[in-house]
Amino acid sequence: MDRVGLKLEAKRLINSHFPFFIVLFLPAVLIQLGYSVAYSMNPLHQADMNRAFNQIAQGTAHFGSNEVLNLWGISTVISIVSGLLLSGMMFVCIDILRRKSSFDQPVTKSFTILNRGQYFIGAIMIGIITTVLTLLWSVLLVIPGIIKGFAYSQALNIYRDSVDAGKPIGYLEAITRSRKMMVSHKMDYFIMELSFIGWYILNAFTYGILLVWLQPYYQLSFASFYVKIAQTEQ
Repeated sequence: MDRVGLKLEAKRLINSHFPFFIVLFLPAVLIQLGYSVAYSMNPLHQADMNRAFNQIAQGTAHFGSNEVLNLWGISTVISIVSGLLLSGMMFVCIDILRRKSSFDQPVTKSFTILNRGQYFIGAIMIGIITTVLTLLWSVLLVIPGIIKGFAYSQALNIYRDSVDAGKPIGYLEAITRSRKMMVSHKMDYFIMELSFIGWYILNAFTYGILLVWLQPYYQLSFASFYVKIAQTEQ
């Protein structure tokens, strides 16, 4: 896997069509930034967070704890919404790399996940199933859970390709195909993830502003990763 080549191609596309990618990823970035800013500026939320973490550390937290419920509830909703939007944006990146989509209508394409009910439901169901499976593997040890997470990483892209081809497959079948596809590429995926750590550390120093460029760069790089390995499977 030519990781450097994939990332250079992602940079080239972003630099050539920067306004398009800014607008395309803006909804997801704004949701993430808005939540982070609102949370950091509210001292009550910070106090709730500290109290909840202390309860968990001391083993005194319980399901009825308002702080714990609020923290998990809000963060879960934000994660689901931004995750769904980013899934649709990943589809757009894949189509661009395959020359099936042009650099126009970025606002409309930001909400690609809503274009078809199968996309939306598939993203939710595959997300739930892979999360449960990964957690179950993590119960054994952390490392097996991480490895399985890599193995399941392409399931939604595979499912979406099957829908677009007019031959939709089941959610579990998509996960199985992802696992088989990633047999020889889990280490490549892991190294690709590691290569972005420095960028996300730098993003922290910009208070998240760098996400406007980093999010398209990350998504395009992994879209290239999927396109590349999907071609080898044909």
